[in-house]
Amino acid sequence: MKNAIITTYYCNSCKLPTKQEIKTKFAFDINEEDFFINFGDYFDPFNMEQIPEIGMSKRKDLVYGKIFKLRKFFEEKILNRFDNILHIDYSDTKFCRSSEELFDEFSKTGSDIIISTEKKCWPYIETVRNWFNTNFEEKEFFYVNSGAVIAKTEKFYQILLELEKICLEIPIDFWDDQGVWQYYSLKENNLSKDDTCKFFFSTAELNNEYYTLENGIITTKFGTKPYLIHDNSSFSLNLTKKI
Repeated sequence: MKNAIITTYYCNSCKLPTKQEIKTKFAFDINEEDFFINFGDYFDPFNMEQIPEIGMSKRKDLVYGKIFKLRKFFEEKILNRFDNILHIDYSDTKFCRSSEELFDEFSKTGSDIIISTEKKCWPYIETVRNWFNTNFEEKEFFYVNSGAVIAKTEKFYQILLELEKICLEIPIDFWDDQGVWQYYSLKENNLSKDDTCKFFFSTAELNNEYYTLENGIITTKFGTKPYLIHDNSSFSLNLTKKI
């Protein structure tokens, strides 16, 4: 099986990070040639003039970079080359176990796609309820987090196409790319969610009761040993600095 890791990184008038910088930053152990950066140096949250039409969401940079631009990146670099892919956020993720073993574990599940989750819903649960006019329950690690998604390549690509369609056809401000994934997850209900952090550990709004760290190995309160840490939001455990 041929596997690839992709991260989306963009900033205005910046340079593409070197392979060594990326290797150090993420601590992956797959072949360097199988790690890709969906890179853009012409937009950021404050410079969005060159972003094409992507719908109503206010964080157009995130929606464009991690959905629309990522879809095009798949077509140019990934399709027909790799069986499985993992897309991870750039600024706040790091492997705490083998990235190669993560792909092996994913293959054993038989799933087409597994997406990370986090403690609370983002966008806020009240906003998501308003989208559907439904009183969704606030449950820990039930709602998806778009910062880490592992999937069969064709499945991921087909979902990106559907996410684009949602952005362009549904008159909703989804806030950012995660809002679009959240809408898709709740409407279609066909995503396998990593609700026990077997693969990914998103640390937003968690405290030290949610994990232990011993001999460099993180164990979550679910008894799982995740492969990737995602220190999302300002209210994270900052574990990427401890491993």
